[in-house]
Amino acid sequence: MDLQLGTYDEEEFAAKAYDLAALKCFGTSTQTNFPVTEYEKDLEMMEKKTKEDYLDILRRKSDRFSRGASKYRGVARHHRNRWEARIGNVRGKKSLYIGTFSTEEEAARAYDVVAIKNKGTNAATNFDKSTYTRSMTPGSNSACDVPSHAEDQPLPPTTTTSSNHIN
Repeated sequence: MDLQLGTYDEEEFAAKAYDLAALKCFGTSTQTNFPVTEYEKDLEMMEKKTKEDYLDILRRKSDRFSRGASKYRGVARHHRNRWEARIGNVRGKKSLYIGTFSTEEEAARAYDVVAIKNKGTNAATNFDKSTYTRSMTPGSNSACDVPSHAEDQPLPPTTTTSSNHIN
């Protein structure tokens, strides 16, 4: 099995990332660089995540995870204190513009929704994919939908509600 976990400046951090990925994929009987007892807290958190989501978490912790000026994938600072979301390699385009947002987190969530819609459940996301279950349902009329070119529009809420209010 060949997994890409990112690039690490410190050998110890790379070894620990490898250990955590091996523990998630193969269980506590797998060979690790450090004693399994060092990972007790990680093992508890690991149980609550799918393999894909946990590996995404490990990748985001790497030193050279692709994130530009933002701590989130697909997000960069835009002029006038706004945050821009873009995604690469979608629909044959080198880069797809998603929009600008008031906060870095809104832009990151918009990126996630577009990534899942275009790349499926294997898409690398900024937040746990379970946050977006409505946008992963085929044919859903989701509150998570992000219009293409969502310039200056806030991201709709990601919580499920029984009614929508229009002001």
